[in-house]
Amino acid sequence: MESKDKTTFDMVYEENAEIVYKVALKYSGNHHVAEEIVQSVFIKLFVNMEHVNLNAIRPWLILTAKYMSLNYKRDTHREMLMESMDQLETEGHTDVLENSAEDVFMNKLEECEVRGYTGDILEALYRKNERWYDAITFTYLLEKPQKEVAEIMGVSPEVLYSMLYRAKRWIRKNYKGRQDHLHET
Repeated sequence: MESKDKTTFDMVYEENAEIVYKVALKYSGNHHVAEEIVQSVFIKLFVNMEHVNLNAIRPWLILTAKYMSLNYKRDTHREMLMESMDQLETEGHTDVLENSAEDVFMNKLEECEVRGYTGDILEALYRKNERWYDAITFTYLLEKPQKEVAEIMGVSPEVLYSMLYRAKRWIRKNYKGRQDHLHET
């Protein structure tokens, strides 16, 4: 990496590391996980540094930290040690396993109602397909030309165009009713 790019990266890191950590800690609820997420976010930035619009870097860093944290919580919330599951089954508490899935679903539904419309879409998109999320954020949030985004992602412009089209179609399909409701109010 050229020294100019390293200096720029160091500057971005110094200016944003604390806020990225705070966001990761807020959504993960764990100091150690937040530190790992900060590392992951900045590694992702470092890999794509030459293609990043520095004027829009902070929102990208914050959103990426938020969604990595939420994904971590989602994934670890579903984890259950095999011994615990075996113990629940032998004690006849299989209803706990069934209810926990329902509780998770209800909690997620309630969270979606509380969060903002755009945040919901980006979060769902990240869960659905991380490549779609990257394509959307690079193209629309960081305002990079599609040709550049295709190079960053290692795909042809046609493949990127197809990714963007499928992501937008998925968003319209899954959020059309809510969008219509927003336009009515």
